[in-house]
Amino acid sequence: MTRNNIFFLMMMTAALVTGCSKYTDIKTEGALTPGDYINFRYLMNSPDLERSADMPDMTSDDIQYKDTGMQQSLSNEYRNAYMWAAQYYDALAPDQDWRVLYATNYSCNLVIRDVMGSNGGTVQLKSEVLAEARVHRAYDYFMLVNMYGKQYNESTQATDLGVPLVLQPDVAEAAVRGTVKEAYDNILQDLQAAIPALPEKSSYNIYPSKAAAYAILAKVYLQMGRYKDAGGYADSALTIQHTLLNLPTLSSYPQRTDNPEIILSKTAGSSHAYSARQVLSDELLALYDPKDLRYSYFTQDYTQGSNVYRVYAKENVSGSNRNIGPSVPEMLLIKAECQARAGEAGNAMNTVNTLRAARFTAADYTPLSATSADDALQKVLQERRRELCFSCARWFDQKRLFTDSRFAKDITRTNLLTGETFTLSPGSNRYLFPIPQYNIQLNPALVQNPR
Repeated sequence: MTRNNIFFLMMMTAALVTGCSKYTDIKTEGALTPGDYINFRYLMNSPDLERSADMPDMTSDDIQYKDTGMQQSLSNEYRNAYMWAAQYYDALAPDQDWRVLYATNYSCNLVIRDVMGSNGGTVQLKSEVLAEARVHRAYDYFMLVNMYGKQYNESTQATDLGVPLVLQPDVAEAAVRGTVKEAYDNILQDLQAAIPALPEKSSYNIYPSKAAAYAILAKVYLQMGRYKDAGGYADSALTIQHTLLNLPTLSSYPQRTDNPEIILSKTAGSSHAYSARQVLSDELLALYDPKDLRYSYFTQDYTQGSNVYRVYAKENVSGSNRNIGPSVPEMLLIKAECQARAGEAGNAMNTVNTLRAARFTAADYTPLSATSADDALQKVLQERRRELCFSCARWFDQKRLFTDSRFAKDITRTNLLTGETFTLSPGSNRYLFPIPQYNIQLNPALVQNPR
C-alpha cells in the first residue's frame, strides 16, 4: 500500500468516526469520493465496519444490579437504558449505537453506488467489494430496526415504524422513518444480491462471505418467525463453516480474528473488560452448571464491599471486545430451535448436544434429552442464553419470544438511587429504543417512539 493510499484510508476512517451531519449523524458526501477501485477496497477494509452496537446488553434480562453502589457506578446512559427510560442519552449527546451503525452504512452506500464504475480492478473484484458492502449494510439495518423499531409482525409490518432507510450516500434530504417492512425487505434483498459474488469462506472473519450472508439470513428469518427459512440458512452456513472450539483442550483462548467459531466478526460498541458492568442476573446464573466450562471461562466473581457478584468476563479471556456477529454456535442453536418448532425433538437435542460436547470435559458431559418438542424448545432457548449471553442476542430474543404466552413475562427494575420502579411488559413500547433526542433536534421529521 503506497503512502498516499495509506493516508487516504486513514482520512476515510477518521471521517466515519468523527463526522456529523444534520440528519443521520454521518459524514457528508463530499468528503468521500474515491474514483479508483483500490480505494473502495481499502474502504471495505476499514476496521470501522467491524464495529456494532452495545446497549442491547444493558436492557436485557441477562443483567441485574441489585445494590445502590452497582447502580451508582453506571454512567447516566447505561443507567437510563437499564431502566428502559424515555431517553438513554442527554439531548446534547449522540447515541453511540445509532451513530456507529449509520456511519458504517454510509460507507456501504458509497461503495454500492460507485464501485462498479470505478477505475481499475476486474469486474469480479468490484463485484466482491459490492457484495461485502451489501452484507454490512444488511447487518446494520437488522440491528437498527430491531433496536429502534417494532418487532416484526406479519400483519402490521407495513405500518409499524422502523428506522430511516438511507440507501444513498447523500444526506442532503431529511431522513424520515420507514416501516419495518421496508427495512426487512431491503435487508433480504441486499443479502440475496450479495451471495453470488462472495467467496464461500473469507480468509479473515472481518470480511463477509457466503457463510456470513447465510448466517445473517438465518438470524433475520428467525426474528421474523419464518423458522423453515431460518433453519435452512443456518444449515447452509454450517455446511461451509462448522468448527467449534473445544474448551476442555484449549491452551489459550484465540483472538477474535483468529477464532474459527466466528463467521463474521462484529465488535460490541464498548468493551467492558475489567469492569463490573455486566453482572449476570439471578435467572441467567441459575442456568449454568458450575462444571460448564463457559461458566469458568467466561464469568468470574467480582467483589464489591461484602457483596460478591458473578460478572461476564469473556473479554478478559479473549483480550478484545466481545463478538456479537454471527457464529457457528449461534447457527447450531438456530438450527436446533427450528427443528424443535418443527416437532423434531430428537434432532433438536442432537444439534444442541453437538455444541454442548465442546463445552464440558468428557467426564462432566451429559447429553441433553427432551420429552417432547415443547420441552426441546425450552431447552434450546436456555442453551441460547448460556452460549450467547452479552452478545446482544437476548434482547432480540425477548422481543420475538415474549409474543408467545409460553415465554411472556414482566420484568421489573427499581432505580435504587431514586426509588422509582420500572416494568417491561411483553409487547411494551419500552422494547423500542428511544430515537436519539440529539438527532430529533437536528431533524424534527424523525418521529419519536412512544413510552
